[in-house]
Order: sequence, then structure tokens, then C-alpha cells
Amino acid sequence: MSVQQVTEAELLARVERCMAGERLVVEHEGRRFPARVQHVGATGVKVIPETALQGSHGAPGDINGFMVSFGEIMEVEIGGVTYRWR
Repeated sequence: MSVQQVTEAELLARVERCMAGERLVVEHEGRRFPARVQHVGATGVKVIPETALQGSHGAPGDINGFMVSFGEIMEVEIGGVTYRWR
């Protein structure tokens, strides 16, 4: 896996094209954690923290995520490449 440093604008352009299930690293309310994309909206991304997914064997859609703003996203992993801002 490779890591590429990108500008905030480049990172957001990649996040806007994300599909459900892709991995992000989010900094939200002073905590930094990995999460999976549930839905990309106009003002942010609905994510599910990976810790909530561990051990989950329920039906699709049984875990509700929460919205984070685009500015809270620190990195995105797409196709084996991690795009990192900061």
C-alpha cells in the first residue's frame, strides 16, 4: 500500500467520489479513528466507526452511522492507495 500526501482540495475531491464501505480516518470531537463510508452527502459524510463494525453480524443497514464534515476527514483509502492530508 502506498501513501500520498495531498492538499485539502485534492483529498475532498477524492472523498466526494467515495463509495459506501471505503475507509477514512476521521478527527471528530478531539478523537481520531478509522471509519467506513456509509453515504457521501452535500455537506459531509455519514460514517460508521470501524470499532462499531467489529463483531457485527446483523443485517445490512442495522448500524446507523453519524455525519462528519468534510473538514474532519484526514485521509481516505482508495484502491490500495492512502491519500493523506496534513
